[in-house]
Amino acid sequence: MFSTDTLVHVLLVAFSATVLLVSLLAYASRRDTRYMLLSIAFTFLSMSQVVELIETLILSNQLVYIPLTQIHLSHFLDFLMLSSFSLALLVRGEKTPGSSEGQ
Repeated sequence: MFSTDTLVHVLLVAFSATVLLVSLLAYASRRDTRYMLLSIAFTFLSMSQVVELIETLILSNQLVYIPLTQIHLSHFLDFLMLSSFSLALLVRGEKTPGSSEGQ
């Protein structure tokens, strides 16, 4: 049977996949650099949650490391996610023909 920890990780994967899907749909309709960076950030979030789920279910909470660097894979993905969110905040949005800016 699933433990509470496993259930939480499954829910985190499901929620991160949901926000990834929403961000991809938003990027598809807007085609803005900010939306692309947000989609990339949510991709890294989803990947991080999948790695943590695998660590919990299959590896009995053993950490997955990047070879030769000894960096925990989930932490590296979290770093990439935060970097993408930061860039999304710093980059100016592009005006697209379908956007409502300036109207």
